[in-house]
Amino acid sequence: MYRNAMQKAFEMAKFDINFDYDTNILNSERTDPNRRSKLSTLLHWLKQIHEKPPEPLQCDYMMNFGGGGNAGVTRAEPISLATLDRDCFIIPVHSVDRFLPAGIPLPALNAEGKATSPLSVLEVSDPKLCILVHLMSPLEAIDPVMESPLSHPLLKQRSIAAELLTEVQQANTAVGGMLLANMEKSSEFPFISYYLINTMQTDPSNFYAGLRVSSLSKFEPKALKYTAAHTLDLYSEVAAICRPPLVLPSNESGSFKKSQTAATGYIISVFKVFEGDDGERFEKNWLYWTGARMLYRYLPRAAGLRRIALHKSTSQKGDKMYLLVCECADLLKDISLAAFLIPALRARLCGYTGLYRPIQAF
Repeated sequence: MYRNAMQKAFEMAKFDINFDYDTNILNSERTDPNRRSKLSTLLHWLKQIHEKPPEPLQCDYMMNFGGGGNAGVTRAEPISLATLDRDCFIIPVHSVDRFLPAGIPLPALNAEGKATSPLSVLEVSDPKLCILVHLMSPLEAIDPVMESPLSHPLLKQRSIAAELLTEVQQANTAVGGMLLANMEKSSEFPFISYYLINTMQTDPSNFYAGLRVSSLSKFEPKALKYTAAHTLDLYSEVAAICRPPLVLPSNESGSFKKSQTAATGYIISVFKVFEGDDGERFEKNWLYWTGARMLYRYLPRAAGLRRIALHKSTSQKGDKMYLLVCECADLLKDISLAAFLIPALRARLCGYTGLYRPIQAF
């Protein structure tokens, strides 16, 4: 059975999980569920994971921040955030042209004044939020020979990162913040600090400058005897997929601490794109290259998916950073729910993906 599949791959001169192998290979009598080999099961599963869906997403509503040409098109029945009962996109009106996924048409009025698309649009207020994310690489000893075997650099890094979060909370310069810890044995970013900034109360540039100075001071290599790479960037949320009951931004529904539970977990992916490569066609297909479509389709219901948000760095020059933040209310109740998706996301060899849990929030 597997010999025929491998031979087909060799004949096509490539190994590609999307090659069109003979379906009889997987559906023959020798491959019934009780006797199917691990290879055929893997091929069948990968084929399903990477096949394109009949339609991009089953979202029936799109909410805009601010006014827009089609922002007034709604269904006949009254719709509000409190009564919303279906999955929806949330896209700022100035980002619709670039981040409304390809294949999803905007509603348009026909001659009779009725919407010609099954997608409805609901206008909501702009929360005026900016996001700062602090990515921390693992601490490395400046002089490994002199490092004590009893030292615990990971605990030291966690303690300092928690101090920074506490200082921001006490200064009241951010409406919400959380410290995320990676749940794997080794990670490129063992800790991630995430802050929500109300742009009407705090200047994001000043907040960024202050936090950068504090971070460099507390992680001073000469005093700490360890060094690490710190990546701080300001982001804007350019698109999100939300599942009801809708979780509003921190300044409208409370802090992260109020919205999180002991079982809340995050799947976070980090991407870096060279300057000039963030074109419109590239961003319209964000559901595919970020893995958001895969998460939306294959994450089990028991994980309690709340939202999948895409953040883009606001820097005008230089390389662009993208963050995909997938929040699940019950992910930590059964970690195996996401265990099979993490390797599948990493197999795409696109960006960095990790599994995180909040260890401190306000």
